[in-house]
Amino acid sequence: MAMYIVFIMSTIFVISLVGVSSKPSPIYGGLGLIVGGAMGCGIVFSFGGSFLGLMVFLIYLGGMLVVFGYTTAMATEQYPEVWVSNKVVLGGFVLGLVLELLVVLYILEGGKVN
Repeated sequence: MAMYIVFIMSTIFVISLVGVSSKPSPIYGGLGLIVGGAMGCGIVFSFGGSFLGLMVFLIYLGGMLVVFGYTTAMATEQYPEVWVSNKVVLGGFVLGLVLELLVVLYILEGGKVN
């Protein structure tokens, strides 16, 4: 059961990083980093690093809150660009998700990744 939870957290972690790399707007980029940081800390926490996971969560996300609060205040737009508003950004996001799905299917089929 714990292995499935870690698998789901790592999948959400990678999806959030794909969302950050397609960065349509600083608001959504910050959201992707916060979700990615939370999932990364959850993975560390599940492998027994409870203190390390909690400290990284508090320090990293506390710093992220300050930095992205400042950047979103400086770069606010009336109509921020989202992932589906630009075809190139949406294509990159979907391509990243499809590639991740293919890698997951390859590993579940019994393929080895060295």
